[in-house]
Amino acid sequence: MTPLNDRKLLNIIRYAPAVFITIFAVVVNVILIQSNQVESEEKIEFIRENLIEQQKQAVREQIQQVSNQIEKQKSLTVKTLEDQLRSRVYEAYNIATNIYQQHRDKPKEDVVRMIREALRPIRFNSGRGYFFIFDREGMNVLHSYIPQLEGQSVWETKDVKGSLIVQEHIEKVNNSGGEAFYRWWYSKSDEAPDKHFEKIGFGKYFEPYGWYIGTGEYIVDVQADIQKQVIDWLSDYRYGNNDYVFVIDNQGIIISHPEASMVNTAVSDELGVQIDEIRAKDSDRSGFTHYMAKYMPGALNGGEKISYLKMIDGWDWTIGTGFYVQRFEAYLAENIRALEASNNDELKRVLYASLISTLIIIALSLKLGRVIGERFNRFQERITKDFNELNQVKDKLKYLAEHDSLTDLPNRLLLNGIIHTGVDYAHHNQSCGAVILLDVDDFKKINDLHGHSSGDKLLKTISRKFESILGPHDTVSRFGGDEFIFCFPALTDEVAAQEKVMLIQQVFEDKFIIDGKVLTTNCSIGVAMFPRDDTEPEALIRKADVVLYKSKAQRKGSAMFYNSDVNEEIQLDYMIEEELRKALKGDEFKVLYQPQVNVESGKIMGVEALARWNSPRLGPISPVKFIALAEDIGVIHELGSFVFRKACEDILSISPNGPEALGVSINISPKQLMEPSFPETLVAITQEVEIDISRVILEITENVLLEDLDTVAERLNSMKSFGFGLSLDDFGTGYSSLSYLNTLPITEIKIDRSFIEKLLISEQTKTLVKAIIAIGESCQMTVVAEGVETMEQYNELAEYGCNAVQGYYFAPPLTINSIGELLCSKLQSGSESS
Repeated sequence: MTPLNDRKLLNIIRYAPAVFITIFAVVVNVILIQSNQVESEEKIEFIRENLIEQQKQAVREQIQQVSNQIEKQKSLTVKTLEDQLRSRVYEAYNIATNIYQQHRDKPKEDVVRMIREALRPIRFNSGRGYFFIFDREGMNVLHSYIPQLEGQSVWETKDVKGSLIVQEHIEKVNNSGGEAFYRWWYSKSDEAPDKHFEKIGFGKYFEPYGWYIGTGEYIVDVQADIQKQVIDWLSDYRYGNNDYVFVIDNQGIIISHPEASMVNTAVSDELGVQIDEIRAKDSDRSGFTHYMAKYMPGALNGGEKISYLKMIDGWDWTIGTGFYVQRFEAYLAENIRALEASNNDELKRVLYASLISTLIIIALSLKLGRVIGERFNRFQERITKDFNELNQVKDKLKYLAEHDSLTDLPNRLLLNGIIHTGVDYAHHNQSCGAVILLDVDDFKKINDLHGHSSGDKLLKTISRKFESILGPHDTVSRFGGDEFIFCFPALTDEVAAQEKVMLIQQVFEDKFIIDGKVLTTNCSIGVAMFPRDDTEPEALIRKADVVLYKSKAQRKGSAMFYNSDVNEEIQLDYMIEEELRKALKGDEFKVLYQPQVNVESGKIMGVEALARWNSPRLGPISPVKFIALAEDIGVIHELGSFVFRKACEDILSISPNGPEALGVSINISPKQLMEPSFPETLVAITQEVEIDISRVILEITENVLLEDLDTVAERLNSMKSFGFGLSLDDFGTGYSSLSYLNTLPITEIKIDRSFIEKLLISEQTKTLVKAIIAIGESCQMTVVAEGVETMEQYNELAEYGCNAVQGYYFAPPLTINSIGELLCSKLQSGSESS
């Protein structure tokens, strides 16, 4: 083979680029054409998926709107019925009043007959509604539906649950200012006699004759009317391109459809199976289905359809809407044709541009090749020189990549290798070692007070002092931020490791002079020993990190060694977290209640709801533990909603709404409070439970005030506007500021039990308690003292003017049944004393 001389090399330099460019251009164009085809196919598929997703989103949103409207109509059932009943009874009352006033000079028998004749024929609610009248002794004066009852006593009439209908009716009307709603259960004449339905009635007292004029209606009948109205509305409902919504009952029968022939027909087996799968879901019972529809406008045999279905709970309805695949494919085909035409035009333009560009580049390369050849020799010399410099830069970059730029210590890239080397050294020398993770305490405060430049200089100074205490095989690395990691591989035992810890701590005993300022700080330390605790670098770092932050949480400036107790504590924390995730579903949480006593009257004015968890696997868990954990793992909203609903239901069960009703205080987590929809969620629960909002007091702790104060104020003002009471718990123990009481809508403050414990033995505590009570009085807030355990404490608080107290002196936290029994005993003792 002929050796490659300089002339041949120059010819290659001059002409090879043009040849290579030509070959490259051909290859690029081939690849470009193939790529264009692949890209076109990908775009088509993307368009298909995007259009399908748009269609799905549109039908999902449509069904959600219709579902919201239906839910709104459902929620109005009872209110609509009550409004109708009140209106009808007022109508009958006015008729009776007018007849009485016009004929009061006539005998009572004539006036009674005229009132009966006026009211008897009146019917309403599709003929189901009628009026009845009875007097104070339960004698039936008028019964439009069963005239045979007139003149007979209905005093002992009971409903299917044993309630005395007429007696309860009279009692409620008399206790409610002359008119009231009431409920009872009864069979319907056109239904099986053993099937019972709840009925709502409204009665009004007619004073001239001592009558009670009333009427009633079955809730299910009004619900049926509303369902019919919804069906009529949906039958005419259209959206988009004349699309519609259909309704299917729980038997798989279509009950609403724009095509009349489809109404009262059964859905296909294919669709029926998909509906059953959606109904079997635990939570959001909705989803998409893909099936052959029996009906498609303009087609004889229906067509393939994608629909979105949603279950309407309580009515056993399935509502749905969708789009036909055939129509979608036709629309897609138009888009594909337009896309292909656009791609072809674009490809032609690119190919033309590529050809012209290739020719120009070839011409330029031939011209430049001559110049390049002339300068080849000089470039060769420069390349050799630059290559040497590049090696030097590479070595420098490698060093910079493996060392911290601020402290010049090894960084995390080298750390694993350093520890691994240390473990191998300890193994071969039959010694032990330690990985020590260090965190500079309150380093952020130093940055905030003196600036980041001072903080950086402090870290540099500390790093140099760390290097001065290292032995021949020891290393120190900057782990990140204000954290450092030491590796000591030549230790004899844990005592030697403790000596190393003391050397590190001594570094912080001296003051640091930075930019003429005297800085003092300390460090918290976590230690993992090898091979005792582990031999893998990542595991040793992780275990040192665990004990570091346990040490920091217990007391800053201390050191902690990893051991089996710490490991067991970590495993216990994991077990608690695992059990907590299952606890709500397993009904493991209970709510207890501690009475709150009005100091002036001595009566129970309310209770505080307290969550308790007795795990079947782990036993009783402290609320302090599981509430903090619930906040960390994101289940506090579910737990808080459970406690709130349970407390409202329980207190309502033993103390109905009214002027003398018990209040209930419920603790609120800061993370719950920061949820945007939190106030509306609580209002919705109180409406479902039907408890007066004014009875509910929400307790917040002072650490919530450390959050975004503007957002906190917005949430609290919103809840105050809804009618909730707001209590500031543990007042005086945290971050309270009197300005908060002035700017936030707090209605109650609670004195922490730590003050009550020292009330009788500390003059300073007495002064503080008096001051808190005075603050509450001046701000027109209720003051509640917690942790009252003795009569002496109670008497002292009463003398100071405290409004209410709670504690073991009166009762520990009790079940709701025990609270009910306690109320009964208080009422009984009160009636006996009177």
